[in-house]
Amino acid sequence: MNAPGKLEKGLAIVLLLLSTGAFLNLFLKHGKFRFDANAGMPFMEVIWAGLYLFVLFFLIKEARGFWRLLLRGWPFLLLLAICLLSIGWSDAKGLTARRSVALVATTVTGVYLAIRYSLKEQLKLLMTLAKISIVLSLIFGALHLGTPVDNLGPGMHGLFLEQNNLLSIVYEVLPVQELFEVWSEPWYGIFTQRNSLGMMMALSIVVLLLWSRLEPEEKWSAYPWAGLSLFLLVLSGSLTGLLSLFGVLIVAWLLRYMRRNPARARRILVASVGVTAIALYFVAYHFATVAAFFDRDVTLTGRTTIWGASLILGMDHPWIGHGFNAFWLGDEGPSGEIRKLAGWDVPSAHNGYLEIWLDLGICGLAAFFLGFARHFWKALGCFAREGQWEAAWPLLFLSFLFFVNLAQSALLSPNYVLWILYIAISCRVCLVTARRSEEGAR
Repeated sequence: MNAPGKLEKGLAIVLLLLSTGAFLNLFLKHGKFRFDANAGMPFMEVIWAGLYLFVLFFLIKEARGFWRLLLRGWPFLLLLAICLLSIGWSDAKGLTARRSVALVATTVTGVYLAIRYSLKEQLKLLMTLAKISIVLSLIFGALHLGTPVDNLGPGMHGLFLEQNNLLSIVYEVLPVQELFEVWSEPWYGIFTQRNSLGMMMALSIVVLLLWSRLEPEEKWSAYPWAGLSLFLLVLSGSLTGLLSLFGVLIVAWLLRYMRRNPARARRILVASVGVTAIALYFVAYHFATVAAFFDRDVTLTGRTTIWGASLILGMDHPWIGHGFNAFWLGDEGPSGEIRKLAGWDVPSAHNGYLEIWLDLGICGLAAFFLGFARHFWKALGCFAREGQWEAAWPLLFLSFLFFVNLAQSALLSPNYVLWILYIAISCRVCLVTARRSEEGAR
């Protein structure tokens, strides 16, 4: 295969940028889209159709082994099959059909990226994506461009500046109170939600720091960009992004220790599981204190109410769900009951795994975790064999995906960056594993 040219790389960057939901806040009015949410945005559908045609063109022209690689990632096929079959029992058959087809196209795009770009080349694409997102988000935030889809809620200035907290000494000594009061309103950058900005900046930090390990001579250019990402993450007020970043950095530290002490890898994993269990036990029994420390209430900004109501209403179809993307239909159906209970226009379950269960039931959730566990295990095997930071990228991304979806619905979604990257990284791991097996058999 020929290496990707500038046009092909440009297409990949544009596709990834739009898949983050960038610039949609320019088409919001009073926090709502100007088009029917269930009908979609016609001009965006045209843009995505054009992008997928370009992907298909390059897939036919340059990519080889597409079908064989797709079969190696067979859990994806199982999950897609359940999505397509759910059209039959969906409460909104047209919506489910359209978004299931879009999910198939999104999945094909991920496989295409896996074939055309190595893990290191994928990181280079994400480096460019991160820099574009950082610069434009700073411009959008400074000029107050766009409209957020949510009411933004509290920022994280209380976490960092209030007395008896992390930076109380700095808060008392330096005249920073007035400055942070001006910047206390959460930012959303080029996205429609502050959590979207927070997630993208957290992912950008991971990519930039990992790149500084892969290319040490470029670390002094990567660090300032990572600093800007952290600045935007704090301004977003996204606790989900901050804690997800913290969790991934712990995983990175463990991988670094395992890389230096491969003989103790098993002990490190066992100790990590034990420490995690103790931490979860502490959080469970001191939940109110922990939530107050992070400047949040015990409902986690209303999430516990949404989760409880979703679990109850989802029990109507526990095995097969309501159909792909057919549970949250605005004021209609079960989602209408949750909106009344929550007192605001809840758009999703705010938990990626709960979202899959509501849409596809236990069958869909089991199919997802089957694939996730399989690809995580393969990624762990690749890192154990190679011990290189490039091989650590799949583990770091899968960890990030797991953490983020504990409090956000950022998983099984058409035209979405995290699903594209999940497919691209997992399939690339399958490809690397298959090549290593073939080389070992010779």
